[in-house]
Amino acid sequence: MPTIYREPDYVYEDLVDLVEGQLRVVELTAINAEIGGPGERLWMTEPGLAVSEVYRLWHKGKGKGTDKAPAEGRYWAVDRDDAWDAMPRLREALAGVLARLTRPGSASEYALEPGREERDLAVLAELEAVWLSGLSLLGEAYGPRAVERELNHELFIPIQAELARAGALRSRMLQERYGTGPDAAARAATELGWDIGKARRALAAGDEYRQWVRDGAAHARDRIAVRRPPGETGLPDVLAATLMTAACAYEDVVPGRPSPLPLPDELARWYVFVQGLGACVAVAVEDAYTPDGSPRDYMRVAPVAMVVQAGWTVRDGVIFSPLPYAEYPDGIEYDEEAVRASGGTPLSDGSP
Repeated sequence: MPTIYREPDYVYEDLVDLVEGQLRVVELTAINAEIGGPGERLWMTEPGLAVSEVYRLWHKGKGKGTDKAPAEGRYWAVDRDDAWDAMPRLREALAGVLARLTRPGSASEYALEPGREERDLAVLAELEAVWLSGLSLLGEAYGPRAVERELNHELFIPIQAELARAGALRSRMLQERYGTGPDAAARAATELGWDIGKARRALAAGDEYRQWVRDGAAHARDRIAVRRPPGETGLPDVLAATLMTAACAYEDVVPGRPSPLPLPDELARWYVFVQGLGACVAVAVEDAYTPDGSPRDYMRVAPVAMVVQAGWTVRDGVIFSPLPYAEYPDGIEYDEEAVRASGGTPLSDGSP
C-alpha cells in the first residue's frame, strides 16, 4: 500500500482529518476492532463512487508505540490501496475470523464469548463491502457478466476444486479399504451406514476428479493463446513464454506484422504488434513490479515509441521500463502520439 500522508508532515489529528474531512469514506470499524492497534483506523471509499480504495492509518516502522504516540523510529502514516488489491491482505489478517465462520459449530470462541459470532458477521459484512467495491468498477466497465466471471474465478471454482480434491482423497481411502470390485460399494455402505448410491459416488470421486483436471487442462490449451518472444531472451523457454503470454493476455495480437519503427536488438527480442497500439514491446512496468508477484500483475505491452522515450533496462533477460502506470484501471497510461508513431490508432482517433 503506497503512503500518501505521514508524519512529520502531519500530526495524528491532521491525518485523520485529511481522510475523513477531505475524502468521501466510510470507516471499517468492525475490521479495525479485530486487527487494528491503538489509534489505527481503516476506511474505504463510499459505495457508488468512481474510485474503489482502502485507506489505512497506522504505525509504520519498528518498535512499539502507544495510542497517538509512536515509539522512536515509528511514525503515523496513511496508506492507500485499490480495494481489490487490499483484499488478500485483509483476508490474511482476518484468517481467525474466517476460520471461525467456516466451522462455527466447533469454534470454542463462540462457546466462551456469547455474541462473538455477531462481531464476526459484522467483520464479514465490511469485508464483503470492500470486495464488492472493487467489483463494482468492473461491473460498470464490462457489465454484470464480468462480475459473475470474476466471482466464479476467485471464489466458487477454488471452493469447488477443494471439495473435489477432498472427495478424491476420500475415494482413495475407500478404495484402499474396500477395493474397486463389484461389491466394494455394498461393503462400504454397510460399514459406514450409507445408502448404496452415496457409496458408489464416493468410490468414483477420485476418477472423476482426475478426469476433471485433464478436461480443464485441455480446455486451457484450447482457450489460452500462448505467446512467445520472437527473439532469444536468454531465459528458459517456458519462463519467456509465461512472461510474454502474461503481457499479451488482454491484447489483440496481429501475428507477423513488422514494426514501422527500427527496434534496438534488446527490444526486438520482446516485440509484438497489437491491434490499436501498434508496434509494442512486452515490458515489466517498474511501478507495478514486485519480485514475488505474478507476471500478470506487472507484465504489459507498451508502444515502442513510449519505451524508447521512457528508457529501459534489462534485468534477468526482461525489459524494465519506468512507464506511467495507473493502479486503476490497472494499466499503462498510453501516450497518444507514441501510439501513432508506433503505427497504432489511439482511441481518440475513433471518437466523433
